[in-house]
Amino acid sequence: MGKEKELLWGFIDKEGNFMVEPRFHGAQDFHEGLATVKIDYQRGYIGKDGDFVIEPQYQAAGKFSYGLAPVMTDEKWGFISKDGSYSIPREFEKAGEFSEGLAYVEINGLYGYINPEGKYIIQPSFEAAEDFRDGKARVYNGGKWIYIDVKGNPVPPEESTDISVPVFSEGLAVKEEGGKVGFVNEKGEFVIPPKFFDAAPFREGLARVKTTQNGKWGFIDKNGKYAFKNKFKQAGDFSEGLARVLSFREEM
Repeated sequence: MGKEKELLWGFIDKEGNFMVEPRFHGAQDFHEGLATVKIDYQRGYIGKDGDFVIEPQYQAAGKFSYGLAPVMTDEKWGFISKDGSYSIPREFEKAGEFSEGLAYVEINGLYGYINPEGKYIIQPSFEAAEDFRDGKARVYNGGKWIYIDVKGNPVPPEESTDISVPVFSEGLAVKEEGGKVGFVNEKGEFVIPPKFFDAAPFREGLARVKTTQNGKWGFIDKNGKYAFKNKFKQAGDFSEGLARVLSFREEM
């Protein structure tokens, strides 16, 4: 009998070549030179050569931002630096990644926001919270979601993010028409026709697309042409020159 194939995560470059061979049970994108990967039930961090910089030891782990990453062991979250030491102690019930200088944390059932020094900028007072984007974050209180600014003040509804507005990335946005999706420019004109079942925004000049519900993910350029022939069961966006992909170890 032949060796049984196993679907594992690895990392490819923009030509579709594996820079880190598929050998992980889970993976996140590279940020600040490191990527979270999973071996069995433990998570650690690798560099772009695929070697572990921080050995797998966490039950959960997020990406590095502002030199810190949220990690969880024994049901408590803290923030580590790139040498694996804790810069902010494990004292939170939940924690998010730093975005625009703030990270949400949960303590005693309430969410607030801390800065990279671990100091509360917005005191815990919300039932749920999300990352900051464009100076605003969604928080939940009293049965409804509202937006707040970086000082914790409510943002007027007319200034809140409208989720129906297309999100542009690198000058293009994903748009659906007739049950298929393509990419439009800022004038609303299709520059890549709607012919895909699903698509993700452009990142570093390439975008993930698939043509059928059960199909594989490929990567196209801004001319709508496939950047390389290889396609994958699952894939992430390009970040720092590499993209995580799910593939059989022996497939490539």
